[in-house]
Amino acid sequence: MVQLMSHHTPVSAKQAEAALVELHRRYSKKLLGYFIKMLNKDVDLAQDFVQDIFLKLMEKKHLFDPDKRFYSWIFAIASNMCKTAYRHQGKTVSLHAEMNHPGGLDENLAEKKLFLKALQDSIDKLEHHHKTVFVLRYLEHFPLNEIAEITESSLGTVKSRLFYATKKITDQLKHFDPSFETTIFKLN
Repeated sequence: MVQLMSHHTPVSAKQAEAALVELHRRYSKKLLGYFIKMLNKDVDLAQDFVQDIFLKLMEKKHLFDPDKRFYSWIFAIASNMCKTAYRHQGKTVSLHAEMNHPGGLDENLAEKKLFLKALQDSIDKLEHHHKTVFVLRYLEHFPLNEIAEITESSLGTVKSRLFYATKKITDQLKHFDPSFETTIFKLN
């Protein structure tokens, strides 16, 4: 793990800066994409959140458990930042549906656009905790156990939230080709 996260070895300011630069290089693009999806496609706000998360990282480095994956820990912080923004700003957090779906979606571009718009609208209507697990699972491709870690929920709670989110979305999209649902939403 990067020296910055070490609990035992003191690091110089130069080493800490180098470690932070490396962490930013490794994770900033993925975090930016996540924030854009969760913050109503507001790129400026998402970029601010990326910068803020690295400040939080420095402030909370003592909370990192070296037995856990850093990737999950930083996404837990990102998820909490979105949850706080959602509560404090009272705005609907939205998702840009840029999903690469296998199969049938490429057959008809107009149908694909209609489906993606309907999918976006359905996801926008989800409660925040349902949207969070949905985005982490289907757009960020996290395994269920890591989503549980990120959201500080049990695996059963994550599965339940994912089930209800998926059910709500598929109910709203049932007038589309049913193969869309089965190729997109698989709880595994």
